[in-house]
Amino acid sequence: MWMNESMAGRITKLLCMGLFITGAFLTPATYANSADFKTGYRAYQRGDFAAAAKEWLALAEAGNTKAQYNVGILFDQGKGVQQDRAEAVSWWRRSAESGFRMAQHNLANAYIAGDGVEQSYKDAVHWLQRASEAGLNRSRYTLGKMYHYGLGVEMDVKRAAILYLAAAETGLDKAQYNLAKAYRDGDGVAQDHALSVKWFRRAAEQGYTKAQNHLATRYARGQGITADMVEAYKWMSLAAQRGHSQAKENLKALVRQMTPEQRTEGKQRAAAFNPVRELH
Repeated sequence: MWMNESMAGRITKLLCMGLFITGAFLTPATYANSADFKTGYRAYQRGDFAAAAKEWLALAEAGNTKAQYNVGILFDQGKGVQQDRAEAVSWWRRSAESGFRMAQHNLANAYIAGDGVEQSYKDAVHWLQRASEAGLNRSRYTLGKMYHYGLGVEMDVKRAAILYLAAAETGLDKAQYNLAKAYRDGDGVAQDHALSVKWFRRAAEQGYTKAQNHLATRYARGQGITADMVEAYKWMSLAAQRGHSQAKENLKALVRQMTPEQRTEGKQRAAAFNPVRELH
């Protein structure tokens, strides 16, 4: 699909807003067990970023891919070193080229945003594909967005839905939300309002505000599920409490259609809600 520069820019801004934060450090318990890596991690935990940088830089220069990834984040955040996004990208590239999927994901994000490197959707897709093939679900989700908008690849909404599903099944709330919208609209999949409700619910129960607003709308309309004004109030008020502007407006309209008893029950259900994360 052809799109002008301003349209691509708006899509990129929206996409970047949904990217995962790059500052997820690797811990010695999960990824690296060398004494130097642990020493660096302990230094980071106590706020001695310069000491952490010293330990990890030595490992990174020796070819340790996990340390290279962490050093990239230090440069990205300017902790223990002078902030330098280009240097962060350089370290992520070294780690990514060795096959480390989290570095591949961060490198892809840098290419999407044009942060520390010249923007290139094509290069972003390359690294997202590699990380996806290595099983990183956040990359599958982001790659799905690239296919959905036709950034760096030919637009393919069916492929986007497949990637959303793969990430959604593992508990990724953003993927669940986008898959729900696909089922609602028949975008890359056969339209199915019941499945749309299912995926909106899974994301909503994790506390994803946009999904809560949409789930409330399904309850209010009885679309894909039996109409239930109390449940609609519960989910709409939760989204409104988190600052969702459309939910705030929707809630006003919803209240006018409810009895005082229904509103009281809806408030009680909302107060009892506790999000349950699927990813740990």
